[in-house]
Amino acid sequence: MILYIIIAAVLLVNVINPRILWYIDSWKYKSFQKEAPSSLYLFLCRLLSALGLMILILVIYFQPLHLADLADPTSELSISRQHIYVENGEPEIDTESYNDLSEDQTRRIIDSLQQYIYRRTPGTLFSDGSLSDLGEWLICIYIYRDNELVNTVIVSDTGDISVNDRCYSMQDSPALIQEITEIL
Repeated sequence: MILYIIIAAVLLVNVINPRILWYIDSWKYKSFQKEAPSSLYLFLCRLLSALGLMILILVIYFQPLHLADLADPTSELSISRQHIYVENGEPEIDTESYNDLSEDQTRRIIDSLQQYIYRRTPGTLFSDGSLSDLGEWLICIYIYRDNELVNTVIVSDTGDISVNDRCYSMQDSPALIQEITEIL
């Protein structure tokens, strides 16, 4: 992360005033006076630095996030599993709630969360957490610390995931749902 900050600072300085890096580079030319940079050089430096800064921001934004960061070993979990299907032309939802998990179940679920990552999507910043494609299975994980709800994770088997009212994507969400179902 420190490397990202250093790169961002250099790129930002080069966008604001590319002459600074031009003159820092002048130590190579001690034997003669280095001329001032041309306007084309200044324009290209600003353009390429702005492009590099945008790429750096996108790399940081789309970095994978770990589900394990949402829960620690002292967390308490409450889980709701929903099966959404159509029977005789009527939509049906079967819901099972697991509010009283044993310490072993909680530990195994938190351990299994360490294997899974999720990523931001272009719409994550502007989302309200509602999932548009629910699929057939849905797991809601409520994470508590000291009897206070700190994180809410809703995982759909279609690869969509909602974390604290923001939408993300997750490639292996059906495997997570299956693993949690087996633990329960």
